[in-house]
Amino acid sequence: MKTLMDSPGQENWYCLKIRPRQEKAAKVALLTEVGIPVFCPMLRFERARRTGRVRVTEAMFPGYLFAFFRHQECYRQVATTNGVSHIVSFGGRPAIVEQEIIEELRTLIAANDVIELPNRIEPGTEVNVVDGPMRGIRTIVTRVVPGRARVAILLELLGTSREVEIEESALLPKQRHPLATATA
Repeated sequence: MKTLMDSPGQENWYCLKIRPRQEKAAKVALLTEVGIPVFCPMLRFERARRTGRVRVTEAMFPGYLFAFFRHQECYRQVATTNGVSHIVSFGGRPAIVEQEIIEELRTLIAANDVIELPNRIEPGTEVNVVDGPMRGIRTIVTRVVPGRARVAILLELLGTSREVEIEESALLPKQRHPLATATA
């Protein structure tokens, strides 16, 4: 990101800080009320819940989105839009996001600004059993059985550890936001 001031009349991409979990609302408000282009890449993946497998869609950059506008003309209207906290700036100057960065992100993302993330189950993956009689158990995958859509998991029963085969479709990797750091 650059911290250059835009020249009068020049449109640039800016990063906007969004209020918690307001990415979709802010995007709609900026598009419809302010009338400016907005880019908010999303990730779609499966997550385990007590009730089973659920598909979630979350912002790739939680709490942020990108908007294309003339800063000197629109900054007040953008900054006061529903869901927007403020325009990201450094040293009092708005941070311009280079067009190449936005274009590169867009080449990675489908037409609807959503990336579908597959569930990868490998040995050592912590998983939740989301279907069948062992539903609700959290365990570790010990091996993948190729060609049979089954995996072996480690179960602790009556004080002993046992390796049990289960259908891969009954498991879901334990995950938060896929881009979250390990320490977060």
